[in-house]
Amino acid sequence: MRYLLYGVLYLFSLASTAYCPSQGFASPPSTGMEEVNLVQLKEELEALKAEQDTLKQRMEHNEGKIQGVERALRSLSGESVTPVEEKAAPPEGKKERLERRIERLEDMAGKMFLLEPVEEIKRVKEWVCPEGHIYDHPGKDNLCHLCGKPQKERTALRKYKYARKESVSDLIGAMLEEEFKKRVAVGMSATGIMQQLTNSHTKDSTFAQGSFDLFFLHRPMFNSTLFLNLEAIGGGGPDRFVLSQSGLNDDASRGSTQDSDGVDRVSVREAWLQSIFMKDRLRLIGGKLDLTNYFDLNAVANDETTQFIASAFVNNPALEPPVNGPGMVAYFDTKRGYSFGLGLQSADNSGTAVTDRVYGIAELDYYAPRFLFGLGGNYRLWGRYNGDTLSRAIGISLDQQLTQRLTSFARYGITSHTTSRITPGAGTEDKKREGEKEWAWSLGLGMRSPFSFRKFDHTALAFSQLKRVDGRKEDVAEAYYSFFLTDHLSLSLNSQLLFNSPVSDAEDEDPLATFGLRFQMDF
Repeated sequence: MRYLLYGVLYLFSLASTAYCPSQGFASPPSTGMEEVNLVQLKEELEALKAEQDTLKQRMEHNEGKIQGVERALRSLSGESVTPVEEKAAPPEGKKERLERRIERLEDMAGKMFLLEPVEEIKRVKEWVCPEGHIYDHPGKDNLCHLCGKPQKERTALRKYKYARKESVSDLIGAMLEEEFKKRVAVGMSATGIMQQLTNSHTKDSTFAQGSFDLFFLHRPMFNSTLFLNLEAIGGGGPDRFVLSQSGLNDDASRGSTQDSDGVDRVSVREAWLQSIFMKDRLRLIGGKLDLTNYFDLNAVANDETTQFIASAFVNNPALEPPVNGPGMVAYFDTKRGYSFGLGLQSADNSGTAVTDRVYGIAELDYYAPRFLFGLGGNYRLWGRYNGDTLSRAIGISLDQQLTQRLTSFARYGITSHTTSRITPGAGTEDKKREGEKEWAWSLGLGMRSPFSFRKFDHTALAFSQLKRVDGRKEDVAEAYYSFFLTDHLSLSLNSQLLFNSPVSDAEDEDPLATFGLRFQMDF
């Protein structure tokens, strides 16, 4: 009862504070929030109206564009719609009209494509770790992204089956590519060399020499290549006057193909067939070969048309390969950095008694990806036997990157003979060996992009020494700079120094010097 009385008194106090005899019940005080909400609603409404107007304008603008594209597609597809047909169409809203036109555009565009299911089997490279994690790209330092174990590269075949829109141009391109595979690819290389000889007693001191090569390439069957090289050479270079064993012009070392009447003749330099087996690991080549294309290779000194001109730098003088003739080469690549090569060739190009006096060579190659300064290098060890001169030789050839632009190279070869060392003026059989080398070595540096504004130029410097079986030594140094002109043209400046040349009467005579210019064109 007491609590009920307290409640009645509390209600009575509230009623007395809320009611005033002159004003009645009092209303709660106003805060102005209602006015603020109304202003915000008006602003949002105006913004929506402005956005609606913008969308309307864009729709009208896009409608005009669609009409233009529709007219262009009609003209391409040969369709025509008369104004009467357009007027006869029932009235419809803008949205429905746009949807209808989009459908027609898609239908017209679809007529320009051939929709065909496509199945393709592609050869792809994968990188897999011992845990079986497979990626389409190698990880950092060839380590797996997940487990950190070393990855191995492998080749796999994957079948892709899907439906796609294949345009007519794609089909034509595929047909042309297939037709191209059945044809013969033709290439061309032309080299022109001019050399000025100084400090020489010879009457002729300026020499011009040039060579022209035509290459024919064809794929007669799967994993096989047929290659043919036709060559014409004019001019002999300074070697026929200097009689250097180092060879001041290797491009002319094969001899001029000009007749006595000055007419240039064409000869078959190479003609061979190559077949590939065991997932591109084994290569077999047979035909008329140039063994220097497969053995004693070098990244810095191996090409007389773009690198050093002297024969002492193109290949090791102790290699003494025979002239191009019938032979075969087997080359096996383990795909793990190691590779092996074996070559056999007849001593001459006569085609008779090809198994007599055979020249044989074997080589072991190793590519070290991070051997020095974290950069790659190639290391080769070869041994050969010359059945014509009954001599054996062993040698090495290496090239190692020192920086991203600078590469060093070195070669060494030593020869052993079945008979004792000879002296000049010996018998007929020994005279046949007077030109052979007892040992030879060379080293040098090559640089790409020597200047920031000449990114495709390259230059190199090298020194070589050889000792003949008659005890005479010969030294040669060479430097060149190759200017990049276009993708097909280059120009090189060349200089050589020849010490202790055969035309010198004394070893302290001034060295012979040559200054040359080489022009190279490839297509």
